[in-house]
Amino acid sequence: MMMSIGNMGSSGPSYYSQGLRARFNIDAYRVQQAKAEVNKPYADISYTVDEKKYRDRAAARVRAGGLPTSVPAGWPTKLQGPLVWSVDDFEKEEEYVYHLTPADKTEVLKALATFKCIRDDIYFGKGFSIIRGLNPDDYAITDLTTIYLGITSYIGQQRGKQDQRGSMLIHVIKRGDETTGFDDQYGEDKPFHTDCVTDTLCLFTQGLAASGGQSCIASAYTIYNELARTRPDLIHTLAASDWPFDTLGRDPAYYKRALMYWHDGRLITSFSRRLLVGSEPFSPRTPGIPGLTEAQAEAFDAVHFIAKQHEIKPRMVRGDLRFINNMALLHRREAFENDKTSGEARHLVRMWLHNDEGACWNLPAPLRLAWARVFEDEGNKERGEHWDLKPVRDPVTGHILRVGGSCD
Repeated sequence: MMMSIGNMGSSGPSYYSQGLRARFNIDAYRVQQAKAEVNKPYADISYTVDEKKYRDRAAARVRAGGLPTSVPAGWPTKLQGPLVWSVDDFEKEEEYVYHLTPADKTEVLKALATFKCIRDDIYFGKGFSIIRGLNPDDYAITDLTTIYLGITSYIGQQRGKQDQRGSMLIHVIKRGDETTGFDDQYGEDKPFHTDCVTDTLCLFTQGLAASGGQSCIASAYTIYNELARTRPDLIHTLAASDWPFDTLGRDPAYYKRALMYWHDGRLITSFSRRLLVGSEPFSPRTPGIPGLTEAQAEAFDAVHFIAKQHEIKPRMVRGDLRFINNMALLHRREAFENDKTSGEARHLVRMWLHNDEGACWNLPAPLRLAWARVFEDEGNKERGEHWDLKPVRDPVTGHILRVGGSCD
């Protein structure tokens, strides 16, 4: 199943380099889609999840009838294994938190066997793990970065470029700018999503909010099982290759692919809400590109609300290294507030990891292209490689110039 490429004009930089265009034969799949999209009705759906709209839309579509009553051909009716879990399955946090001993911290290089077990749990087990025990205050920033990058290399050897600039470390933090309203919106609840373009998402907890800011995770396998049992038609919708992803001002203006894949015996889920519906007012959807259909809007919100029913909220501690299988799990963040007086602020450092030594799952063609753009596109002269150990700030205002978005 190939991904379709939008052909709308854009004055921004090219989303795909010439090397990737040739390697994946992208231009051969660029078709004239603009005429087909004219006057096509799109759903009333936005970045903010609206439960009433979702329930009304679901009821209307079910009443209308004609929906598939079984999962797509070749897809399982029920998933099995350690990735199928819900909120009641983990009574103790020891089931997913590994505590470093003092000996571990001074002999990290001798802990290879331990980290390989954690890697295997991320890729072939329940899909997530937390390494706890580092104290950010014990190290200079260069030493701290060296330590956590060294540990992450046992999970995934490659690190991806997370934006058009080529940032290898993204500081997920408020900008400190009260004049635009960005920080107020940034501190709100965020819906479930994946980071789209990595097999393992790693988050280093450098600072905690004064209140809120909990990170929540849910299994896409559990979500799939509920959909297969109650609304298999929505799996057909999620698996269709017609979801329009915004490239945010680049060329092409959008591309199309599925959100959910059954590939090589595994379920792979990959989507960003921001790239599919925009996030007003600071990341609006590109004008003129396709929106979502009613069926897509319902399926999109269904994933979110089912995920909330089964989510867990692992405790956050400064120094935590949190690893999430980004192909199998979804994550979101609760609203938070920082303490302006004490300077206590939520600050995560985000890394995109790729294991090229056999742990990363076999990816369908559209995702192989996405991974190549982030992890392999060395010939793209438009994207550098920047390792910002600290947030980059405006020298005059002190405002942070870049913060983490949901994905590139």
